[in-house]
Amino acid sequence: MRRLIWPVLFLLLMLIQGAASTFYTGWLAFDLPLLALYAFAMLRGEKQGALVGLGVGFLQDAMTVGIFGYHMLSRAAVGFLVGLMKEKVVKDNAAFHMVVIALCSLGIRFGYWWLELIRSGGRWGIFFSYLWASVGFVVGNMLLVVPVVLIVKRVYQWIKEEDISY
Repeated sequence: MRRLIWPVLFLLLMLIQGAASTFYTGWLAFDLPLLALYAFAMLRGEKQGALVGLGVGFLQDAMTVGIFGYHMLSRAAVGFLVGLMKEKVVKDNAAFHMVVIALCSLGIRFGYWWLELIRSGGRWGIFFSYLWASVGFVVGNMLLVVPVVLIVKRVYQWIKEEDISY
């Protein structure tokens, strides 16, 4: 029964993300569902990470304007690739989490930049403003990854107490 907390947690994070983007319009940006997906995939593995990434990406695509399907693909890829590292890394190293989420954030922003470049007809003038916004996105995600990982670990342990098969 406690497993139902995962959809609730991801929906809550999406609501917080939406509210934060409405009230805070500064340079620093973050993606709470991406951070929670990263932590979830690190704990549960590549299959469940990719499935949850697909679901989270669908919700983000449905709630934002832009290229529909990009969030689904990118979040599923992040969930799968991070889930592959599940048994191969030390999960308690904060610097490791910060570096990996920075690389994930850069990859996501770089892929979206190429799509926007194609959609705009090759206007390279958007590059520097997009690069500056991407730096804010990477820094914001790096600052918030450790608290989100700790929250997701606590939820994971709470579920594990009741469900032996988890």
